[in-house]
Amino acid sequence: MSTSTPIDPGTSQRDQGFTLVEVLVAMGLFAVVSTLLLGLVLSTANVTDDTRAAANVTEESRIATERMARELRQAAAVDAVELSTLGASTTALTFWTDFDGDGVRDESAVDPEVLTYRWYPASRRLTLTANDADGTAVTRPVLAGLVRNFNLQLRSSLWQYDGAGGTADGVTTWDELDASGAPVGNGNGKPDGPELDRIDLVSITLTVTDGTTERVFTMQADLRNREQN
Repeated sequence: MSTSTPIDPGTSQRDQGFTLVEVLVAMGLFAVVSTLLLGLVLSTANVTDDTRAAANVTEESRIATERMARELRQAAAVDAVELSTLGASTTALTFWTDFDGDGVRDESAVDPEVLTYRWYPASRRLTLTANDADGTAVTRPVLAGLVRNFNLQLRSSLWQYDGAGGTADGVTTWDELDASGAPVGNGNGKPDGPELDRIDLVSITLTVTDGTTERVFTMQADLRNREQN
């Protein structure tokens, strides 16, 4: 005679699988974990993109600064200067760089030697203009929408004029030349004619921003080909 084994009610319920409540709880936990993981992935991707963008901005700014320094070191003359701090709409520096060393200004569109760097405070753009013989300037962006400040300093090795109109500090600036009167300055409060003829050291500080990141690049160039008057 065969005998039957009693069935444990608890075992029967466990064999039937998960209850609806257990499934819903598991789905909720999975959704929470998935959301956290997705947020981590997106955050990492954003940080990577921001780091890459900041690196690109830094590299572009470094190249622009080095280019300006290289061109200024070959400059034979500073032709014109505009300063936004004196009321001009832009800050600009125009100079002749005798690239081929022949002592002749080449203004052709093919090989221009008269260059203008111009900073627009409103749009924060920095551009480079090459003047050609026809007077039709070719302008290209150097840094677009990145330059918060473009500080241009013009100095001279004529130390005897240091302190004119103020206190001597060991550095002769264009405004000290301007205040010295003829023949080194004209007293009009602007860097032009007689002062520019005696400028042989140019210093530029670029303040570049990318989002919340700010970087400062500084260059100083002796005008090696400049004949001091």
